[in-house]
Amino acid sequence: MDNSQVVRKVFDKATSSKNIHEAVILVENQKGDFSIDLGYGGRNADSPFFTASIGKMFTAACILVLEKQNKLSLDDLLSKY
Repeated sequence: MDNSQVVRKVFDKATSSKNIHEAVILVENQKGDFSIDLGYGGRNADSPFFTASIGKMFTAACILVLEKQNKLSLDDLLSKY
């Protein structure tokens, strides 16, 4: 079984659940010689999707990384930036 068949088998198993209504997976390797894009429920890699509040968590993680790199302090005023 080649890599694309393995990815497709895992994706099909995951989307067979009645709890999954939409799903998208895009897998590529660093060399650029393997790429697979699968969609389910009318979605594909170019479909817009609801991100909920992930932006807040991503922003918080970025701020903490910058603090660890001593590029900002959590005590700084926002007006500084």
